[in-house]
Amino acid sequence: TDPLGRAQLLDFLKKEFSAENLSFWEACEELRYGEQSRIAEIVDSIYQQFLAPGATRWVNIDSKTMERTLEGIKTPHRYVMDDAQMHIYMLMKKDSYPRFLKSELYRNLLAEAVIPPETKKRVFPFMRKQRHSSPSP
Repeated sequence: TDPLGRAQLLDFLKKEFSAENLSFWEACEELRYGEQSRIAEIVDSIYQQFLAPGATRWVNIDSKTMERTLEGIKTPHRYVMDDAQMHIYMLMKKDSYPRFLKSELYRNLLAEAVIPPETKKRVFPFMRKQRHSSPSP
């Protein structure tokens, strides 16, 4: 949800030659939450950019997911890319994202982060900060 963090992740993925994965995921989000009147247009755009043979930003999804997706786009709807999107999400979660968290790019992002100071006065004094207790035996 952090735009700066997402931009940094995209830069990292470009260096890793896998930026199309995040772009595909974002396009699927646009499909899911975008205008109803544009669904067929967005589905076609996603297919042409990421899934069609010879697509310029082709994403690597397994054959069963591809079959289900190709069957689904015959009657486009808001959730037709869900399986393919989840496949790409899991690839990023298990592979690209952990590498990003270990990267110099991410360490620099953390070093430049502004952490708001904790205030002593609380709006509601009855709400106390949770204490971390040691685990019981």
